[in-house]
Amino acid sequence: MSTSASRRWLVGILAFVVVVVVVVVAALVVHQRNAYTVADAPSLPEPAAVLAPAQTDGPAPDVSDELAGPASDGALGRLSGHVTDVVTGEELWSTKPDTMLVPASATKLATAAAALVTLDEDDRVPTRVYAGAEPGQIVLKGDGDITLERSAGSGFFTSPANIDDLAAQVTDALGNSGGAVTEIVVDNSARAGSLFNKTWSRDDIGAGNVAPLSAVMLDAGRLDPTDSYSPRSTTPASDVAGALADALGASGASVSVTDSAVDVGDGAPLGEVSSAPLGTRIRDMLLHSDNLLAEAVAREVAEARGEEPTFAGAAKATLAALTEEGLDVSTAVLRDNSGMSEDNRLNARILDGIVTAAATDDSLRLLLDGLPVAAGDGTLLDRYGAGSGASGGAGWVRAKTGTLDGVNTLAGTVTSEEGRVLSFAFLSNGSDAEDGRAALDRLAAALRSAS
Repeated sequence: MSTSASRRWLVGILAFVVVVVVVVVAALVVHQRNAYTVADAPSLPEPAAVLAPAQTDGPAPDVSDELAGPASDGALGRLSGHVTDVVTGEELWSTKPDTMLVPASATKLATAAAALVTLDEDDRVPTRVYAGAEPGQIVLKGDGDITLERSAGSGFFTSPANIDDLAAQVTDALGNSGGAVTEIVVDNSARAGSLFNKTWSRDDIGAGNVAPLSAVMLDAGRLDPTDSYSPRSTTPASDVAGALADALGASGASVSVTDSAVDVGDGAPLGEVSSAPLGTRIRDMLLHSDNLLAEAVAREVAEARGEEPTFAGAAKATLAALTEEGLDVSTAVLRDNSGMSEDNRLNARILDGIVTAAATDDSLRLLLDGLPVAAGDGTLLDRYGAGSGASGGAGWVRAKTGTLDGVNTLAGTVTSEEGRVLSFAFLSNGSDAEDGRAALDRLAAALRSAS
């Protein structure tokens, strides 16, 4: 072999060795990248409490100094106020606590309390469909569920029944008999003809506050179920029938609504769905301050107490339930159960009494759980923020709000910096909507500093 050939052979061998080494090293690197060793977990410190338990020892706090300034704010107009120490039941502060004022949506506290002491938290409201007397006719019988949604997940409320489910049952039942739907009759008799309160304004239908209280409704009459303040429907019962017709593939079916009971005989329903439990509906009612849901729940209370399922019957049943709970409501006036009526009259002693009862009576506990949290959710979501003068109450104030022209109310609980739970009710009449609301927030937030 020549010298030059030997050199070429040597170079080739060396190149081959280099390639092998590179491949082996690369393989080892890849192996190391995919290999790992589990190290011993570091020891964790003992958990520490984030929130201290409620303070129940010692005397009740003195709140007079904290409230003196905020309570004198001229933006509050006429004020009825009452504060209670939940632990002892002691009145800590009051100003004109027995003056009867317009409570607005704080009325819903009375409605919720009456429902919780009268009904079972698991109570549900059914909606049924029956075969009608004529071929092709079906009868939609409502028992008062105003939370129905069109399809699963499309509605405003928590865990409602839906029309698609009802339609599927009806389709299956009719499939066995070969029937086709040509007419839908809505039996609205559960409302006894009491659909729209005479103290309400029809302008509030378009404003998103109320609607005729039909025995069946979609999203409490909201035209847009994604918007709490959506304009409401003037024909909610017909809307449900139309949605059912669409879901049945019978959009051409005629629709009618009657306030008279429709005789459907003794036959089983073609389909039946039920609302969420009462406890869920009460929480939605308080959190979103839904007026129609309050009126619907109040009708359940009326029927359970043997009163007429009307606005008057519901108000009478509500006051009777509160009286049985030991609350003096002898001077109270209720024209509705939602607080939309400007003719309602309650005072701070009554409203604070309801909140205090809820804090000490297990049967009413759900009422507190449903109250909006300051700067957290519901009707208090956009309040108690930075720059409001009430930010110290954010997360600590839980309260039911109320607003009408010239009316601002707030009633609920606050936990002081020392951990003491206080209940309160403030009613302000003759106040500006924005300024009065802000002043009430500062008043409630001041309780946080009580010691």
